[in-house]
Amino acid sequence: MENDDKAEQINRRLPVDIVAEILSRLPVQSLLRFKSVCKSWRFLICSKNFIKTHLENSEKNETFARQRFISTSLWSSKCPGNLRVCSLRSLLTEPVTRSSPLDFFPGSGSTDLRIVGSCNGLTCVLIDSYRFFLLNPSTREYRQLPDFERPSERGFMTGLGFGFDESSGDYKVNAVFRRALFPPTSDVARVYSLKADSWRGNNVRFKDGWNCCRLGKFVSGKLHWRSYKCEHFESEWEIVCLDLESERFGTLEKLPRCFEGYFCPILLVVKGCLCVLFGYPKAIRFDIWIWSEYGVEDSWAKFFTIPNPCHSLTHSIPWGGYLTPPFVLSNGEVLYSCGPGFLIYNPKDDRLSQCHTVDFDRYEAKVYTESLVSLVHDADK
Repeated sequence: MENDDKAEQINRRLPVDIVAEILSRLPVQSLLRFKSVCKSWRFLICSKNFIKTHLENSEKNETFARQRFISTSLWSSKCPGNLRVCSLRSLLTEPVTRSSPLDFFPGSGSTDLRIVGSCNGLTCVLIDSYRFFLLNPSTREYRQLPDFERPSERGFMTGLGFGFDESSGDYKVNAVFRRALFPPTSDVARVYSLKADSWRGNNVRFKDGWNCCRLGKFVSGKLHWRSYKCEHFESEWEIVCLDLESERFGTLEKLPRCFEGYFCPILLVVKGCLCVLFGYPKAIRFDIWIWSEYGVEDSWAKFFTIPNPCHSLTHSIPWGGYLTPPFVLSNGEVLYSCGPGFLIYNPKDDRLSQCHTVDFDRYEAKVYTESLVSLVHDADK
């Protein structure tokens, strides 16, 4: 009752839109506490418009105070808990960054855990090769997806991806079960809808004799994978995609000729744009190309070049094939990771420094923005 009175006093002294603006710039943990202040604040903080505004403000925060790395730690048994998080801002400002475990959902301690993707503060993980979970690490909310009905015990999941269909306001997960026996026409592809809480079939099919990278990148309403010919040492490749609105599968046509001659491309997302990183274990540097205007063929351009830490540091970092999306800071420096370590590269003096972390021996990592996005839809409430 006393809290209600104090909140009403604030509301009388300040317009509602000013109160909403102030609250929308606070961290999630504070807002979760403030939901108990009064009914009007709880209603505001739980509203769709407020959640959207809060997410937009968090994504625009130039200090990276609302961004977190989420990582699996398969390389080391030193880290208790298989899924861990650390602060992006801490990596930039603190001498040592500590991580904490995410252990609030079933199966969090599994030794077989992959991060499928992150979108709007939600993260999708695959546990024990067949169980999918959606998580909001900030609110500690989770949902286990219905079982993906596999036609055979012999096979593996590929073509994985997680993203948001803005046209329907729905979060979707794509998965392809590939039988151990070929041809690839035996693949079973399905997409999960959070609104429907069910899987349904789709038309994702990879070319005969071609394979695809396991994890897709979400950009402009579509999931993207690098598909490559299994022979010729991956010299022939293309980018395939799934439109989450129409759930139609296709190929990006006419990749720029400047990509010819590069080896072992890796898809990344930087500043909301699709990027391609070129390099291989013996390369001294990696070139990163950015598609600055999605759908415009001639808008590909070389974005920047970063050094391979295996060649640049006195104590080399083992190559693991996993890079987090690079962060380009306001001073021109680039934060990224290669293998288990986080690095900051200064292109002005060509200097590479290593960030020090505790209990964060990462295998693969994604970045998410703190959000209030709920895994419970209105129909479920």
